[in-house]
Amino acid sequence: MMYKKILLLPFSFYLVPYMHLSLAIDYLFDSLIGIFLFMIVTITIGFYAKKIHCISLLILGNIINILLSYTLIVLKSPLVELYHSSSPFIVAIPLIILFLFTQLTGIFWAHVLQKEGALSTDKGNKN
Repeated sequence: MMYKKILLLPFSFYLVPYMHLSLAIDYLFDSLIGIFLFMIVTITIGFYAKKIHCISLLILGNIINILLSYTLIVLKSPLVELYHSSSPFIVAIPLIILFLFTQLTGIFWAHVLQKEGALSTDKGNKN
């Protein structure tokens, strides 16, 4: 029982407004480190979700994160005020699409590797 809860722990990442955090990191350090860092995290979580067959939890996490992001924009969070130039909604939509695309890439590669048997946990012979 506890093992199943530990398997779901990476999905708590969706309670963090990573879209805004990536933009704030990029603004503060004048680089793209934040976006690249969170792209790696989201592709890994997409891969992991496919591997443990929790795509529905991934979809729910994305919905929660998108709602959290838009709530931060509406409430005019200081995190949003760090980076927005005209409208934070204009910045949010392409980033949501980018992060969803990276998750789909992770899901795709997990599917391909599972199909080839590279991710198989079966240690027995296939003779």
